[in-house]
Order: sequence, then structure tokens, then C-alpha cells
Amino acid sequence: MEIQWNSLDSTCVSLFFHVVFLLFALTLLNTAVARRFPRIAFTQPELMTVYVMLSIASAVMGRDSLENLLPVLGHLFWFANPTNRWTRFWPYVPKWLAPQDRDVLKGYYLGNSSLYQLEHLHAWLLPVLFWTSFVIVLTLTMLCLNVLIRKQWTDRERLTFPIAQIPLALTGERGFLRNRVMWLGFALPVLIQTLNNLNYFYPSLPTIHLKLQNWGTYFSTRPWNGVGWLPVGFFPFAIGITFFLPLDLSFSCWFFYVLRKLVDVGCVAWGLRDPGVPPSLAKIPYVAEQGTGAWVGLSLALIWVSRNQIKEIFRQVVSRSEYANDPQAGMSYRTAILGIGAGFLILVWMCHAMGMSLWLPVVYLAFYFILSIGITRVRAELGPPAHELNWVNPERLMVTIFGTQTLGSQNLTLLSYMFWFNRGYRSHPMPHQLEGFKIAQETGMEPRRLLLAMVLASAVGAVTSLWALLDIFYRNGEATARIMSYSTGIGYEAFTRLQDWTDNPRPTDWMALGFAGLGSLVTLLLAAAKTRLLWWPFHPIGYALANSYALEYFWSAIFIGWFIKFWIVRYGGVKFYRQALPFFLGLILGDYIIASLWSLIGSILGVSTYRTFIF
Repeated sequence: MEIQWNSLDSTCVSLFFHVVFLLFALTLLNTAVARRFPRIAFTQPELMTVYVMLSIASAVMGRDSLENLLPVLGHLFWFANPTNRWTRFWPYVPKWLAPQDRDVLKGYYLGNSSLYQLEHLHAWLLPVLFWTSFVIVLTLTMLCLNVLIRKQWTDRERLTFPIAQIPLALTGERGFLRNRVMWLGFALPVLIQTLNNLNYFYPSLPTIHLKLQNWGTYFSTRPWNGVGWLPVGFFPFAIGITFFLPLDLSFSCWFFYVLRKLVDVGCVAWGLRDPGVPPSLAKIPYVAEQGTGAWVGLSLALIWVSRNQIKEIFRQVVSRSEYANDPQAGMSYRTAILGIGAGFLILVWMCHAMGMSLWLPVVYLAFYFILSIGITRVRAELGPPAHELNWVNPERLMVTIFGTQTLGSQNLTLLSYMFWFNRGYRSHPMPHQLEGFKIAQETGMEPRRLLLAMVLASAVGAVTSLWALLDIFYRNGEATARIMSYSTGIGYEAFTRLQDWTDNPRPTDWMALGFAGLGSLVTLLLAAAKTRLLWWPFHPIGYALANSYALEYFWSAIFIGWFIKFWIVRYGGVKFYRQALPFFLGLILGDYIIASLWSLIGSILGVSTYRTFIF
């Protein structure tokens, strides 16, 4: 659906479309079986095991994970030409890291070929083995990190895990599927999206436009034209998910996004967008850099808040205390700490084997895991519809701090080969792992068995996704119209950026670092105020999300969800809020199920269908 037909952006959102669809179908089937043969029906823990494994496997193979890897590997060698002069980067790429033979890549990019030819299998064997091992070690290190933070976030801080509540509600009480309020919410997106799909095939039929529209075109006079692109969309599933979020968090998300746009208006009013303004001033307010600093500050704040728990864990491990484990995590703290250390060292060694300077992957991976902890916390506490951080990644930060000449062409080239899992973090595996622990605790699942299931899901997901993608690309051609996704564009992004770094050398960007520091400072101040002032309405997570790409798609839907929930809680109280919950859960399920059904119909018929999400 994502790669060939581009009909469903399933792994671009926090709660995966296809996983919810499969869980819903399995729950319906299980309900029917339970009526006639209750002994062989699945229990809720068994259903949730399926959900967790599917989610983690999908995160590993998703839109900002292994789906991006293959388009990056061969792009430098297939699309090199005298104009871009990419051949200058070829000597820096080991032959085992990526296939370089143009005869092998011809079938991959143009199609009408087969993966199952000896020369093709031979060319891809070592790259697939290397990157599969890399992904497995990466996800195992994340799993060990989750073991250390699970107890603090789940038991002590009692974070709500909004995303996990949705599959739990679906598979929990059997009366849920008989709830009329839920089916009312379910029917609304089903009717609207079915009408839109029929309009896609028969344009004479009416349509109800829910997808993104640029309202920025309505602001044409100075300085209001500084708003620029202002996407507005009315996604039912995003409105439904927002209803599960705490009001202060959803308010902070749309508030800081609107504030960011008003700052852009102010920059136009102050003349910072006029012709002739120095580039360092024209980039103010440095949104990407503020976002980077905000996410670093958020992660540092979380580590600081958890410092006593971390100290206690290490004290127990060093003293060999019998309490040096978390029964709900399925792994001892000692094993987790050793796993983190071993995983980090193995990843550093693998990057160094590629040809990176030894110090570079240490700094790079440290920032990556700090960012991963921040994303995981946002999912556990806020549960936004998506966490796309296109502007926030280690490569960009490294160039900002050290400059291109300090890093050198070889390091820059190899950093570009890491772009595939640092482009947007939409399908990041670490939050799904922690949600798996939360689900296990809520349903009484055996933690050690779930831990093994999550490891198995990561490994199988990595291997099967690369196999499936290679098979699809050799049959259809990654660079042909038969592949409707943005796959080729991923490689283009990675290596045009490399070309720019090399053709336009730049020193340390002190102005950008200053705004990154400002982003960290604002986040830390917001976190301190939120901790000490009960009435404080602004949450640091909202600021971090607003200064990344995550809210471009969803700020308007979050505003609608916040507005509805605010008035329901204010005038209806907790009782009315609980009565309304099934309706908004129905909104999510209806949107997910009908989108998945139409995508399946399109795949079966071999035609593209209405794209429910984004544009």
C-alpha cells in the first residue's frame, strides 16, 4: 500500500492503519468463535500479543525505517552524472555496504526483472546482512533502554499511554462492539470516506474534502503573507486520538504552532524577509534549530527528573541486590545495562567499519538515542497522531556544530547513508516497545514471553521487509511510474544534501547553535514551570512538537479535538466525557477500517484509490 500504490500512509502515523485493521478483523472473528467455541477463542493477552508484534515489525519496516534504506543504497551509483559529479563520492563507499554494479541496479530501478537471479542475490547479500544486523542491534539497544525507563514512567509517574488505550479498548470488554455510540462515531468517517472514494472514480458524485488545504493563500498582504504554508485538515482519526489526550497537552500543541506562524509574520514586519538581508538573519527564527534544541532539552529534562531512579538502578546492580530488576520488563537491570553498552559499542564498531572516524558515531549515536528517548516519552505522555521530525536529525546537527570541513567528505558521505532511519522518525520502534510493556501490564501478559516476541518481531520484520521490497522493486522498477511512492526522492534528498555540503563548505554555524540553545532553554523553563505551577497551561512537549514537522499535518485536527473535549469536560463533567469516549474511539476505528478496506480493494483490482491521509 505504501510503496507500490501509495494509497495508505499506514506507518506515517503513531497508530498504524493496517495493524488496527487486522486487530479489528481478528477481534470480530474471535467474538464469533467465542460464541460457539469459547475454549479455542483468543484471550485479550493473546490478541494484544499479535498487536504488539505487528506494530514492532511494522515500525522496523515502516516509512521512515527500512522502506527508506533501499532507495538510499543504490541511488549514488545509479543517478551519478557529469552535472552532479557524484562519482567523487564512490571511493568512500565500501563495496559490501551498497550494491554498485550498474547492471545489477538496472533491473532494480527500471523493473521487468527478478530478484531471484544469481548476480542480483550475490550483489545484495552482504548489504542486506549488514543492514539487517544493524537494525536488529539498534532495536535491541532500544529495548534495553525501555527496560530501564519503564518503571519510572509507567508505575511512578503513571503516564497515560493514550495510543495503547485504543487497542486495549477494542479487545477489552465484549460489550464495546455492541455500543451504539461507538458505531455512530464509526459510521461517520465510513460514509464520508466512501463518498470520497466513489468521487475519485466518478467525479460527478459529491465529495467532502477532509484532507490538507493551504489556507495560507488567503493571507496575501504584508506582513500576514509571512504565514506561508498553512495546512488545514479535518482528519477524523486525528480528532478522535486528540480526545484521548490531556487538555493541557493538546492545547500546547496547537498554541505553539500558531505562535510559530505569528513569529514568521513578525519577521516579515521587521524586514527580515526583505531582499538583501544576510542569510543568517533571514533564517530567523531558525525553526529547525529550535526544534533540535527543544528535543534535546526535553530528553535532558526527562533524564534529570528520573535521576534518582537511575541512581537507584545502578546502586542495585553494583550491590547485586535481589531487587535489581523489574518484574514487568522481563529482563534484569544488569542485563539491560550490559545490553545497552554492548549494543552501543557494536553500533559504533559497525559505523567505524564503514569508514567513519571513530569519534563520529559515538557523538552521532548518543544524540540519536537521546532523541529516541524524547520521542518515546512524547508517545507515552501525549500520544500525538504523529511525531514526524523532518528537521531534527543527527547529521544536520553534526554539520551545524563541526562544519563540513572538519567532518570531511568521507564522513559526510557515510553520514548520508544513515539518512534512511533519521529522516522523520514517523515509524520509530522504541515507543511501540514501551507501549508493549504497558499493554502487558494492563492485560496480565507474561513479560519474558512478550520480550522474546518483540525481539522476534524485530528480526523477522527486518528480514522479510528487505526481501519484499527488493522483490517489488525488481518486478516494477523503483524509478518507474509503477512505483507510486516517494522512494526515489529519499535517495535524492540524501545525496543532494551531500552535494550541497561538499560544493558549499561551511564552518560552525554559531547563530544556528544559539537558537538550538534557545530551544533547549525554553523547553527546560517550560518543564520547570509545569512541574512547580499546577495552573501552568503550557507543556514543553507542545513546544517541541510545534517546532518540528509533526504538527504541520495535524495542528488543525488537534485544535478541533481539544475544543470539543474542552467544552464537554467544562459543561458535561467527567460523566459526559466518559459517555462520549466510545464515539471518538469509533471515529478512529471507522477512519482506519474504511481506509484499509479501500486500499485493499485497490490492490486487488490493481488500481490506485482515494488517498485518505494528507493530500
